[in-house]
Amino acid sequence: MTLIDFEAQAWELYQDYDHYYLSISVHFSSVDSCWDLVLDQEEVQSYEHRGRASIKKLADSLLEAAHKGDYSGMESRLAKPYERYAMQKAFKRWKEMKAEISA
Repeated sequence: MTLIDFEAQAWELYQDYDHYYLSISVHFSSVDSCWDLVLDQEEVQSYEHRGRASIKKLADSLLEAAHKGDYSGMESRLAKPYERYAMQKAFKRWKEMKAEISA
């Protein structure tokens, strides 16, 4: 699993072979939550053809629905615990590597 793209404090995009995962942060005035999601084949192809703009559009649409109280688009695609763990490990490796470079 590798962190391949991100928008600070909004979303992170991970890749594990041919599978892609999106970690998205939902911010409300007093509560923040993080959702780790599996991208479907259409979303993967969109990313491969249009790049980060397609992920930004997807994240924006999921956040808009969440702010209206509709979490169904996220609940139906939750990453499995072992996938979430791999995402967390990839983020930690990326953060450590970034710290080494700036040191």
